[in-house]
Amino acid sequence: MNILTIIIVNYKSWGILKRNLDLLASYTFEKLSLEVIVVDNFSNDGNFVPFQSDFPQFNIIENTGNWGFAHGCNLGAKHANGEILLFLNPDTLAPKESLEKMFFAYMENPQIGILSCKQSEKPSSYQKISPSIFTLFGLQRSLYKLIFPQKFKETNCQTCQCEAVSPDWISGSVVMISRAWYNRVGGWNTDYWMYSEDVEFSKKVKDSGGLLLLLCNVNIVHEHGGASRINVETSALTKTEVIISQHVYIQNNFSQIQKIPSQMLLIINTLVFKSVLGIIGVFLFFLPKARVQFFILKNCVKYYFSAIIHRTWISPKSEKFNQK
Repeated sequence: MNILTIIIVNYKSWGILKRNLDLLASYTFEKLSLEVIVVDNFSNDGNFVPFQSDFPQFNIIENTGNWGFAHGCNLGAKHANGEILLFLNPDTLAPKESLEKMFFAYMENPQIGILSCKQSEKPSSYQKISPSIFTLFGLQRSLYKLIFPQKFKETNCQTCQCEAVSPDWISGSVVMISRAWYNRVGGWNTDYWMYSEDVEFSKKVKDSGGLLLLLCNVNIVHEHGGASRINVETSALTKTEVIISQHVYIQNNFSQIQKIPSQMLLIINTLVFKSVLGIIGVFLFFLPKARVQFFILKNCVKYYFSAIIHRTWISPKSEKFNQK
């Protein structure tokens, strides 16, 4: 029987993860077998062992540290028995019929490299723009959308009125890929601790001739939030990692002629805007959102000093793992 392996990387998202696993545990399929692997990125909060006991039918693995999403995905893939892998965020809820439709759609179309589906009704959720020197910042991306509106109509399930669209890249929250394609592109890149790893993963598949496809008639609910908004410092950390991941992506994927000006533009943009918001945050420190901006500035300055000293754009959190 065909095996679909679902891989979920968790970090302190136990509440929504339980809902996710309860739903998956209730399914019985006629034409496929479901294997579920959960990789906990060392939440270290006392919930791991109880979860193993509550879901003995699933393979729940504890990582040796919080080495990032990409590393967790790769660890899960090492334990997978299925030829089709589905990477899901812990804060996703996948209906049975959605899993079946995705699985058999993938099996029936040999051109597909990565398959995903609708996760939101918001038009912005489909507007995936491949990073370039012209789309690094929010204002640039907004102008890009104005100049090329037809491109986003064609990749938006709400406006194209079609069964499937082919976006620039696929969000890491719902990624179906065959083991053959996963191996072909070398898995997820652990240079990234959080964010942009899905953009590069999609790019590698696309550059190798694989089709990126998002099904408009299939839906998996993505309840955004997870563990990334636990407190002020955690929120600041994740927002800082968005910036760091952009630097890593530029270094890994931009042409030699674009790398230096793109890195400098990103540094200047970050320090100018974050300095303004960070200073405001000092005066409004009693407001959580203001404190977040202060800590983002602090984290970014620390990161840039680290990048100069260690001569690498890789996040210090990823660097710790890569040095192991």
